[in-house]
Amino acid sequence: GVKPVCEYGVTLVDAIRGVVTVGQFADDVLRSRMNTLLTTFGPSEVLIQGGENGASSELLSLLKSAQSTSSRSMRIERVNDTEMFPKSTAVDPAIRKQMERRSSHVKPWDVDETLQELHRRGYYPRSSRKADSSGDKISRWPEVLRACVNGGATLALSSFGAVLFYLQRSLIDGEILSMGIVKAYVPPGSPSASEGDGNGEKRDAVENLKKISAEEERKEDGVDLSSGGGKSCVGSGKSPSNHQEVDFGSMDGDVAAAIAAEAEIDHMSLDGTTLSNLEILTNSHSNTAAGSLWSKINHTKSPHGSRLLRAWLLRPLFRKLDIERRADAVEELACGGAAVAMSEARLALAKCGDIERLLSRVHSMGGAGSNGNNPTEPGYHPNERAVLYETVTHTRRKVGDFSRLLNGVRAAAQIPELFSGIDIQSGLLRKIVHTTAEDGCFPADLNERLDWFFDNFDCKRAAEGLFEPARGMDDTYDAACDTIERIEQDLEDYKNEMCNGPLQPSSLAKSSWKYANTKEGSKDKYLIELPVSVRVPADFYVKGKRGSGAKQVNKYRTPVVEQLVEELEAALDVQRAGKARGMQLVFAKFDSMRSIWAATAQATAMLDALGALAETAGKPGFCRPAIVDCPPNGRPCIQVEQGRHPCVEVTHMGGDFIPNNLSLGGVTGDNGNGGDASRVLLLSGPNMGGKSTLLRQTCLITILAQIGSYVPAEQCAVTPIDRIYTRLGASDRILMGQSTFFVELAETAAAVRGATRRSLVIMDELGRGTSTFDGTAIASAVVKHLVERNKCLALFATHYHSLLEDWKEEASVRLGHMECIVDGGDEDTAKDVNDAEEEGESTSGHNITFLYTLGDGVCPKSFGINVARLAGVPEEVLGKAKAVSSKFEKEMNGSLRTRKISPANAIALRKRIEAALQEENWEEAERLFCDLQ
Repeated sequence: GVKPVCEYGVTLVDAIRGVVTVGQFADDVLRSRMNTLLTTFGPSEVLIQGGENGASSELLSLLKSAQSTSSRSMRIERVNDTEMFPKSTAVDPAIRKQMERRSSHVKPWDVDETLQELHRRGYYPRSSRKADSSGDKISRWPEVLRACVNGGATLALSSFGAVLFYLQRSLIDGEILSMGIVKAYVPPGSPSASEGDGNGEKRDAVENLKKISAEEERKEDGVDLSSGGGKSCVGSGKSPSNHQEVDFGSMDGDVAAAIAAEAEIDHMSLDGTTLSNLEILTNSHSNTAAGSLWSKINHTKSPHGSRLLRAWLLRPLFRKLDIERRADAVEELACGGAAVAMSEARLALAKCGDIERLLSRVHSMGGAGSNGNNPTEPGYHPNERAVLYETVTHTRRKVGDFSRLLNGVRAAAQIPELFSGIDIQSGLLRKIVHTTAEDGCFPADLNERLDWFFDNFDCKRAAEGLFEPARGMDDTYDAACDTIERIEQDLEDYKNEMCNGPLQPSSLAKSSWKYANTKEGSKDKYLIELPVSVRVPADFYVKGKRGSGAKQVNKYRTPVVEQLVEELEAALDVQRAGKARGMQLVFAKFDSMRSIWAATAQATAMLDALGALAETAGKPGFCRPAIVDCPPNGRPCIQVEQGRHPCVEVTHMGGDFIPNNLSLGGVTGDNGNGGDASRVLLLSGPNMGGKSTLLRQTCLITILAQIGSYVPAEQCAVTPIDRIYTRLGASDRILMGQSTFFVELAETAAAVRGATRRSLVIMDELGRGTSTFDGTAIASAVVKHLVERNKCLALFATHYHSLLEDWKEEASVRLGHMECIVDGGDEDTAKDVNDAEEEGESTSGHNITFLYTLGDGVCPKSFGINVARLAGVPEEVLGKAKAVSSKFEKEMNGSLRTRKISPANAIALRKRIEAALQEENWEEAERLFCDLQ
């Protein structure tokens, strides 16, 4: 691997879903893994360490470069080693104490202070007494954090501390961290030396993070879902290998190590450079998704399904069994018996909304999650930390989110019924759409669980602020309601008692007795209104009156009624608090079943992603690729018939895209030993002839094949690729002090150091950033290394024709060119460029017609002047360029005739010299010697 020069600790926060991702990794001189992280996640805010020991100038340059090219705004903020923590303005002293740090001067990047604050605030469940007594106070923390703490991943924990400071300052720490979702981040293609440095504990932490990350990825990929029995939907462990037992003792040490390493690979690695060069997530001219590979396959109907499909695209599968399992599901959804059900399921998926995001919102509104957090602690719920002036608007928004979540899960609950009665062949698909009661993964009894919330939560009344908790939700509220009912009955009983006793005349008292001010918000509740002509006892004292004379009505208060009203006021206060807390209780009850809703979200996301791939499979001209196993003694291969670039439907001239055939490596025979022995394609051809397009489309077809998708070709067969290396285009990194040629060679270095026999390398015009001689030498040495050492599959586009001559006799190297037609001009004839060269004609003044098809052999010219004409270079300049080109061409042709020596013919030349010396044929020996000079 590439030698590491620095190490980073990172913490990423998805505030929308309440997901925290933590990682620690080494990086190389190009900061390629940090570039991969920025490309993959596209953060909107970046916190970097300030001070003398803070972020390096190289990291700052990389961040500024990413900031300038990002399709959305990215804010960079420095967090110093010591920061001032703001004072809380909460009215309640208990809440204020909980929200403030112990000192106004905090050290966000300090690991010890971070751990102390995590314990103090209790975001994660506390350890049991038994574990606490043994000194393990973090036994119930998320597994990733435990691995970092126990393994001494100080950089990861330091970055987590800065994030904690930022979230606390923004008053959203409880809502996010209490979700308890902490994932591990492991960048693709870590250098071999990165885990070798440091102490043993840190190496253990990195290895543990890798294991945790691998388990999380396998769960998201669904590779452990099979047709077998068992209650667990997602397990652990590797997929069964298709390889037979390997005799490592008979292999070379390096070969044995490489074969053993293949068994540990689960996914193809795609770094940031490859993602950019192949335009997988965004295009290169506007940095938007339009025209990218992602835009061509994203036919999902739900946001969480879209996120899952994007994750699949960023880490294509590597194991043949895993790929075929997913492809089986895609095929059945595209053209099997489940296709009709899937079309109806997509309508339901469109109604689901973003279940993951809404679950996070409900968790926040509920005040606590199901992780054991204590919702009674002061300052936990947002309502306790802020005065809500827009209460009506806030309530309407909360109820709207909850209503969308209920309706979304209700729509998702229809999916198992849509697929019921269908004989599903795919084990993966069967697991996804069948309920747990049918040995599937989709939660059973969803409708029954949802019915309680639909029956007990009137969304319309709640949005108007009229929600009343149902019986059984809150004992305190129920007791207050019972008290109110009792008091109202006591008041009615008191009325009857008085009217039948002391009040005279009794008939007039019964007909005219009236309680005034009975509404909840009224003052002087339950005043007794009686005509002045009714005689009352002495304990009836007048509080007011209305009218005059014989029609006068007095308003009385009695000690009995006064005591009952006092009790009523207290009960009403409790009832009002219960109503305000009622929605929170409903949300908390819903959040307590978050694992069920999360399983629903996972199942619907996976079905949505598979459905999107099935939509891609239904396009004209797409086929299911054959995934070919590659045993230790076999050869990797890529075979594509009539392959097309998945993102280019028409050429820049407006015509249909021209498909091409490509064959490299072994074939699909039973013994795996037949077919073309070439692993490297040296590609020549005219400028703008389609070389770069062919290189890119080969990589994109491979990626599509390994995510389980159909590919744009008539036929396709590939062995799984472990990593794609790309060296395309020309761009410098001026902010990092790296020239175009330096970047070019650094990307090349990553390929020659890291490529294995299962890798795919594409290089476009390596060496053009320096002199012709140096460039040719570097290109030749790289090809030699790829052929003899890496033994990988490679497509190498070049304009160095001497390089093509050097390798034309090598069996593992195939020469190809992008075909074109040379227009004869005055002769009004057209001929192939090779025919023109063989007839001795100069093609510098001819018009070139690009065919965009891959042919065998070498294209002798690059036709750069033709491109200059298309670019609008003045004819005067073109005329001079033609003359100079012809002169150079004659000189080079003459030189090549006298010194055309390559690795392929060096042995034969040596034998000829030895034979001439033994025969004492001095003239022949002298001629050969002159040729060597």
